[in-house]
Amino acid sequence: MRLFYATEDFVYRGRSRPGIPFLCAEDMEFISAPNDYLLWVALENPRTRSPATWRSYAETIYDYFAWLEANALSWDAVPARYGEGGGISNIALYRDWSLDALDQRTGGHAMQPSTVRKRLSQVMRFYEWALARGRIEAVPWDVSRSDVLDWRLHGVIRESTLPAVPRRPIRFLTVDQCRALLEKCPGPTVRLMTKLMLQTGLRNEECRTFPMKYLFDPAPARRSRRIAIDLSPSDMRLKGSRPRRVYASGQLMKDLFDFANFGEGAMRAKLHRSSEGTASPYVFLNRLGEPWSEKGLCNAYRKLWCPVSAAKPLLDFKVTPHMLRHTFATLELYAESQTRNLGFALAWVRDRLGHASITTTTAYVHCLDMLGEQLLNQYEREIDALLIAGEKR
Repeated sequence: MRLFYATEDFVYRGRSRPGIPFLCAEDMEFISAPNDYLLWVALENPRTRSPATWRSYAETIYDYFAWLEANALSWDAVPARYGEGGGISNIALYRDWSLDALDQRTGGHAMQPSTVRKRLSQVMRFYEWALARGRIEAVPWDVSRSDVLDWRLHGVIRESTLPAVPRRPIRFLTVDQCRALLEKCPGPTVRLMTKLMLQTGLRNEECRTFPMKYLFDPAPARRSRRIAIDLSPSDMRLKGSRPRRVYASGQLMKDLFDFANFGEGAMRAKLHRSSEGTASPYVFLNRLGEPWSEKGLCNAYRKLWCPVSAAKPLLDFKVTPHMLRHTFATLELYAESQTRNLGFALAWVRDRLGHASITTTTAYVHCLDMLGEQLLNQYEREIDALLIAGEKR
């Protein structure tokens, strides 16, 4: 099984459509059903307009169909449900295989139950799409008669097929962990990306596509203040294409400006112009002068706490880009709740994070309860001191 992404040369209905995913079998035969579905995900479904979402669905469908191919199973097979010879669905077999798969490097489970649940949900959406279009006569998981009717009306997925995911506390970084991460970051690019996410709560994708046009050299008097930055989906990748306002320190804006015009960022931008013939719209580029890949920053952090070789890890704790967002949200919620009521603070943080619902934001209230007021006061002061320290050129 092979997964490909269309280039600029792929034209659909008279328009270039780069980034559209599609699958081929090992003999390079085009696989009709999943490819029709992925085309629908990319071009028709209004809820999956982001190329990052296309890749997420594509990787899941690829993994599932590769597993089917390896086990000589048919995607549209539906097991008998009653009487002798009743079988187990491919969906359930794939779920159990995913939960049991081991990471060859660590010996632990390759996927967390939450990841398996997400992938299984995406595969089930593929089957729902196929059923609605008459590609199959029934979904390949156990449903009762009333459930089928309910699904056709409301699109309800059967919870009994999905693995249970235990609630886990939100993971954020302590002051010492933030300090260690900033000290061990491999170069100015990763360090400034880290600072930007810790100060603003940007997602990984948002940080990677942070635009050059937002940078300026603030006057010395403004470097001790917070500067408003209005994020627009026309300038960068924003989840749900929802514009929002974030705030960064004047000192960080100065560091970013110097980085992009005189430091490592300027050198990488020059590489980009040499290879592409145009200026990069993004502040952050990798060492080859190319935009950061979706997993590039995750991999950069992973090398610090889980190096590929037998070398001693530089960090004794796990860190991911999303943990920086959790850290920002916890501190911002605390800071705002000290001057306003909690309801206002939650609404403020919701808007900074770009959450569609305040219900998502309320998860951070538990983080405040875990830390306590005295520790949060110290935490906020020390993190601020770490983040507003200027970059050395």
